[in-house]
Order: sequence, then structure tokens, then C-alpha cells
Amino acid sequence: MKRIQQGEADNYFSVISDFLDCYVVILGSDGKLMYYNNVSESIAGKPCNQNAERYYWDLFCLPEEKELCKAFFENLEPNKCPFELETQLQRSDGSLATILWKINAFYLECEATYYYALTGIDITTYDKTNKTLQQIGEKYRTIIHVSPVAVISLDYNFKVKSWSSAAEKLLGWTEKSVIDKDIRQYLNGQDDLLTEHCNRAMEGNIARDLELACKHYNGQEVIISLHIAPMWHYNGMIDGLTLVALDITERKQAEEKVHYMSIHDQLTGLYNRHLLEEKLLQFEQSEQYPLSIIIADLNGLKLVNDTYGHLTGDEMLKSAAEIIKDSCRDQDIVARWGGDEFIILLPGTPLKDAEQVQKKITKKCEGAYAGDIPISIALGLAVRGKGKIKISDVLREAEDNMYKQKLIESRSTRSAVLSTLLSTLAQKSYETEAHTRRMQEIANKIGSEAGLTEVELNRLSLLITLHDIGKINISEEILTKQGKLTEEEWNLIRKHPEIGYRIARATEEFAHVAEEIAAHHENWDGNGYPQGLKGEDIPLLARITSVADAYEVMSYGRPYKKAMTREEIIAEFKRCSGSQFDPALVEIFLSII
Repeated sequence: MKRIQQGEADNYFSVISDFLDCYVVILGSDGKLMYYNNVSESIAGKPCNQNAERYYWDLFCLPEEKELCKAFFENLEPNKCPFELETQLQRSDGSLATILWKINAFYLECEATYYYALTGIDITTYDKTNKTLQQIGEKYRTIIHVSPVAVISLDYNFKVKSWSSAAEKLLGWTEKSVIDKDIRQYLNGQDDLLTEHCNRAMEGNIARDLELACKHYNGQEVIISLHIAPMWHYNGMIDGLTLVALDITERKQAEEKVHYMSIHDQLTGLYNRHLLEEKLLQFEQSEQYPLSIIIADLNGLKLVNDTYGHLTGDEMLKSAAEIIKDSCRDQDIVARWGGDEFIILLPGTPLKDAEQVQKKITKKCEGAYAGDIPISIALGLAVRGKGKIKISDVLREAEDNMYKQKLIESRSTRSAVLSTLLSTLAQKSYETEAHTRRMQEIANKIGSEAGLTEVELNRLSLLITLHDIGKINISEEILTKQGKLTEEEWNLIRKHPEIGYRIARATEEFAHVAEEIAAHHENWDGNGYPQGLKGEDIPLLARITSVADAYEVMSYGRPYKKAMTREEIIAEFKRCSGSQFDPALVEIFLSII
């Protein structure tokens, strides 16, 4: 803002501005005329000294624009200058002129108030300028239409005035179909939010990164990031809006997927431990009572993992998770705590109602299977009532109650799983009950003659039952193959003692025969498998099992091997005595048969 020296104001404009061919007008801060030059007389109709105390809008505005111009100057602030304003005026001869004004503010050095200096040029006949502006507009429109970003312009009623090619691609509607229609028809789904931000933009505010879920022309959901800005007319007024939209559907879906994975267990789809710990902390700090907690533990998972593999164990976990989830209410929080444990938080739930959820889980487990494996879940319940009871204490109580139930149920669960395993093995191999019974008969005779105690004979009987349990994961095609096995197939067969060992070790009541299961294919001379044990390093019960198994196969045959006569069996055992079999046990065996 320029400051003019005192004494210069009287002749400054009269000496200089009268030589100019543009309009020059000086106004007070209230819009009252202070001076205008000779060129401006063509509009004012009289010399400046004859229009003293008149207002700008009385002489330089069309009648229908007076009030608008008055409001403009009353709200104009010096710090907003310089400012350009285009208006239409009526000359003294009655013709209309289009004037482009440039408005500046200045102070007189001797005064605290300010003045406005208006300089204007007549652009009525500037056809070339109009043509240039039109060309610029067309160029701008071309740039907008080739832009990968969707650009939409609206009038002050939110009706579409332009719709770029990217907008057509983003939302599916053509520009022709949306022109002069309310934008809210095409950015539907959150009309109130859109209207609010459009109204704010019409007041001069810019909305950035507004996320909207819209419907594409084909019905699919499109998530956009929307920027809304006012469009300023050259007269300083807002006459529309510009919308810029970006497609963020894939980004939002990726963010939602990452968020989902951050709070959910990938295998079961339940909440994970991280989310559960956050909820436990919230409940610890809140005064919400009662809070019931159920801890659930899947019985027999280790046995299934060691027997069928982790894929089957995973299916068992997913089945258990589905049972638990289906037994709970919408407001309950169900999470996988880790391994085979789940935790259920039941906010605002007293003991009686929590027991109903617990009973529902138990009921759903009856007759439930993951493949051929029965589902059994041990449950423990505890309630946090009024008072400063720590969540950790409630969890510990629920866990103690769960382990009490697990001790009762685990034995029957493992027995049920084992029965399933043996039944499955019998269906796809020769490990039938009759085969097992015949082996037990001859093994018990050998054991009795060898001086085994009653306890050892019981262990031997269990060993015979379980000795080939490791074949459970070998295909039926290999187990019943009539021709010669390939090297790869033999490698699979040779692994079954080790697999059987792991299965037995996974169960408390079978662990005491695990070593014998692992060694029942070891040879007296050290040429057996899997460890190559030799002589009396091989457990005695495993050596007896080896003799009984060979006798049963020789006696009843297999598709790949004919049954042998009694004489042939005797000859074979004598031949293999000291190499495959313990010589002392062969001697006992031959005396029995």
C-alpha cells in the first residue's frame, strides 16, 4: 500500500491522470467519490467537482448492480488489495461498456484513514482477448480430460458443469448423461457428508482427503478420496466448485486387510492374542461388572499333529473355533490365545448365563468330528465381580478349572482318537484286529517262556497293538502294493517306526512303549532301521515283536508274498537266526511251534 506525501494529493491526480486514456477514480474508505479524471466523465456525465459527496455505485454501476457493488466495497479490506474487478457501466450516451478495474489502497501521510484508487480499461471491444481466453479455456479443458485424475466442476446449485474422462472411468457415467444434474446422484451413499463439505466450500473453505464410498454405474462400490475447492469468479465471488477425485478402492481394501490380519488369527478367523490383550487391558481399567471368562483347550491336538500331520491338526483347530464361535453371542469376544487354547470374554455376563454358553459348547462337541477325529474341548470358567479383582487372577482361576476338567476328559479323548487311528489304519492296510490278536498270542507265549512278568506281558500286548501305528500317514496304495516297492516308497515305509514313536510319546498312557515301537524293525546284526541298533541294545519287547510279526506274515501271507508252510517257516527262522532275529528268542519260538 503506497503512502503519498502531504501536499501532493491536491494536484497529483489532476496533473497526471487527465493525460491518461484509462479511467481513474479515487474513493474514500466508505466508497464516497473523492476524484475522477476526464475520461471517467463519459460515464459520470459531469465533471468531478459537480458530483461531490456522491458514492461510486451511484455513478459507475448499473441500477440492478448498485446494492451488490455497495456490499462489495463495504466489505473490501485494504490488505486484500490490489484486486481486479470486472463490471458493466452505462456511458453518458446510453451505450454499455465493460470495464476491467484494478483496485489499490493507499494512505495519506497526514491521515490515519485509507483511500482506494481505481484504474480501469475498457475491454468491451477486446475480441482478440476474448478469443485468447476462449482458447485458454479449451486448452484447460483438454488438459483436464486427458488427466488420470477425475475432475468435476459444479455450479452454485451443485449441478455438474463439466465431467472429465477420468470421472467417466471412475464412476461409469458419461459426461453427457450427468451435465446439469445434481452431483449427489452420482456420489451417493453419504449425501449429508457431501452436502456439508460442498456448503463449506461455497463459503471459501477447501475440503481435502474426504473419503466417500460411492456406487459405480455397474453397481460395484468405489471408494474415492475427494478434494473440494471453491471456483472464484473474476468479480471476487464464488460461483461454483471444483471436485478432484482419486480411486482409493484397492488401497482401502489393502488397509482393511492389513487391519483385519493385525487383530485376527490367520488360521481360525477369531480375534488374535494381540487384540485380546488390548481388550483385557480395557476391562482391567473399566468398572464393567460382571465379566465372565471361559478358557477352552482342544483335547488331543498334539496326538493328531504327530499322527496325521499339522494340516489335519489345523482342520481340527478350525472346527473347534467354529463350535466355540457358534456357541457365543454377538457381544462376546472370542480369541485364539495360542496353540490349542481359546479365551472367551463375556462382558456384563453373570455366572449363570456364562454356564449356559459353556454347556452349549460342550453340547455342540458331541458327535462333532474333524474328518474322522472326534472334537473334545476342556472348558474352565471364572467370573470377575464387583471389587478390585485383577483380570490376571480371574484368568488363572479359569485356567485352573479348565485343567481340572482336562484331567478328567483327556484320557477318554486320547483313547477315542487312538481308536480312530487304529480303525483308519486297519481300513487301508493289513493291520486288522485279527492280525493284532494272532501276533499277541504268539508274542505272549514267547514272552512267558522268556520269563516276562505280568506287567511286562501287558506292555508287550500294548506294543503289539501300537507297533505299526506310524503307518497311518502312508497311503493305502503303498501299504497294499503287490509289486516291488520303489526306493522312494521304501523310504516312506522305513519312517513308520519313528512316526509311531512320536505318536506314543504324545500320549501319557502310551509313552512307556515308545522306545519299543521305534525299535521293532531293528535287526540283531545291526542292519535294521531306523537307528541300526544291534544285539541286546534292541529292547527285548521289540525283539519279541519282530519275531511275532514275521511269523504272522509268513503264516498268512500278503498279496506280494504267499503264505509259507510250517516247514518253510521253521527253515526261514533258522536261516535268519543271529542276523535278523535274536537267536535265543528263535530257539524259544521254534520250541513253541
